[in-house]
Amino acid sequence: MAKLTTIISTLIFLFSSPVFAQTLDTEVLAKFSPSTQRDVYEVSGLTKLTPEQQVKLAQAIEKENKKFVEIIKANEGVMTVKGRNQLAKMRDNTLSSLLSDEQLQQYYRGVFNAAADAEGNAIADGLQKKYNLTDQNWKFIRVACYKYALESKVIKKMMADQPKKAQKKIADLRTYWLNTIEEKGGIRINPDDMTLVFTREFNPNTLHKE
Repeated sequence: MAKLTTIISTLIFLFSSPVFAQTLDTEVLAKFSPSTQRDVYEVSGLTKLTPEQQVKLAQAIEKENKKFVEIIKANEGVMTVKGRNQLAKMRDNTLSSLLSDEQLQQYYRGVFNAAADAEGNAIADGLQKKYNLTDQNWKFIRVACYKYALESKVIKKMMADQPKKAQKKIADLRTYWLNTIEEKGGIRINPDDMTLVFTREFNPNTLHKE
């Protein structure tokens, strides 16, 4: 439970802080092709990398590009599902070997942000339409479901080799965020079947609860 609390605290901190794109070290990357530098930038734009990490990532990306050419050539110009999975595994292995756990979490939050945002909005909008919620309760639902979706995706990705432990963390996370909705708005929701129960009248003082 302590680890879950740490994850939640980190997530809250990240959402309360502005996100800035990382600047590439163009001098150390000068020997690499523009396409490789662009790929490094796509990663470093989501999590801060040291110059050394940028160089190692660029070297790994060049190996990926060579593998890409081999796969395409071997399949008459077609990228197969098997080939795509091979390249994805290469990238995952590269990132997990080069980045710290904190950097990886930050990176995957950036990767999954748009999808999580869409999930949070879809649940909040669906319940709003079905139950005619107040704007404040829509906000409670939207924020909680977004943060749950985002962090659960990160956990699932980073703990892919430990599915049972990942499921337990995700279940605990779900309980935490659903409870925040009930504590703040007096509503209990089930995102799976899009149902809602009012457990008490909304109390605006809960907004200031420490």
